[in-house]
Amino acid sequence: MYNPNNPSNWTWSKAFAEVEYTIKKAETEQQIMNHLSDYSGNPKWTELTSDQQDDHYEILFQIL
Repeated sequence: MYNPNNPSNWTWSKAFAEVEYTIKKAETEQQIMNHLSDYSGNPKWTELTSDQQDDHYEILFQIL
């Protein structure tokens, strides 16, 4: 049965648009995470506690 949401049935333009959207979203998330953790060239994400990471994700989801 034909499923329009199956990637194998997408047109090339829709497939490229989806990839572009995914990459842009990932880059935006990374930039926001860097700004939220006061990025200064060294990633500080691993130094945060689990609760602090959860807070970052909550803020990120509200922004996006």
